[in-house]
Amino acid sequence: MSSAGMKTEEEKSGAASASGADAETGAGTGQASAGGTISIGHFEFLNGYPLYYGLEQGEGWNCFNLVHGVPTYLNRLLLEGELDISPISSIEYAANAGRLLLFPRLSITADGAVDSIRLITRVPFKEVGSVALTGQSATSVVLLKILLQQKYGLGASFSRLETGVEEALESHDAVLLIGDQALDAFYRGTWEHCYDLGSEWKEFTGLPMVFALWAVTRDFFVTRPDETFEVEDRLLYSVEYCRSHWEEVVAAATIAYPFEPEKLRSYFAKLRYDFTDDYRRGLEEFYRRAAAIGEIEAAPELEFIS
Repeated sequence: MSSAGMKTEEEKSGAASASGADAETGAGTGQASAGGTISIGHFEFLNGYPLYYGLEQGEGWNCFNLVHGVPTYLNRLLLEGELDISPISSIEYAANAGRLLLFPRLSITADGAVDSIRLITRVPFKEVGSVALTGQSATSVVLLKILLQQKYGLGASFSRLETGVEEALESHDAVLLIGDQALDAFYRGTWEHCYDLGSEWKEFTGLPMVFALWAVTRDFFVTRPDETFEVEDRLLYSVEYCRSHWEEVVAAATIAYPFEPEKLRSYFAKLRYDFTDDYRRGLEEFYRRAAAIGEIEAAPELEFIS
């Protein structure tokens, strides 16, 4: 796939990182390709950094049109046909499996603590009755509901997080945060209780938690299968590059994100980007439990590019 004559998203529309009000929708706008540049979703959170950093070290990476955004925004663009390939929240795949195919060797997973999915509370977890929810993640919201109902036997009420954490805790027992906001709260906050939902899930089920998958629209794969496989190969190259160059990745991330090197090393060490049989079992368990509490109709069949 030649990069000649192709432009990145930054060249086309000057996409910038989302912040403040933009964080709910994302900064870039995408338009799915029609035989030209492949539009790929770009998680702007730190957990996606190793997936993309290595792309820049490979030849021809700029033939991709990278569209930046938070998970819920990229989910919407993929499902509306504005992206060809993207990470997608695990729960959104479950609701739209008939329109998508998965990459069989990629996910965003944690086998225990993840650090960036946090429930900050003013009471112990087992006493939570009301939660202010981030609007940036669908999977984490369902994960929280599973834990509240099935692990702790609670029937909490939920509302959208519209203020800062401290203000929200004045009227709610807990606040759910994800991504860099959760990391900042975890690293710098002084909270009564700060629970890691990856650890909670592992303790409850004994399984890893798959937060996101990589998916391609079926229409795109039918017309451009070879390029789809090439994208998967390049993403795998990116992950392998970062695994063998962690200090380089940490140094670059220190410039891009407001976290100290030791915290970045610790965080990256917790993230998994492959999609092993054990991870698939964790995902299937998540779907089974999501269906049991009525968040999805049924656990979907996992269908992969082949």
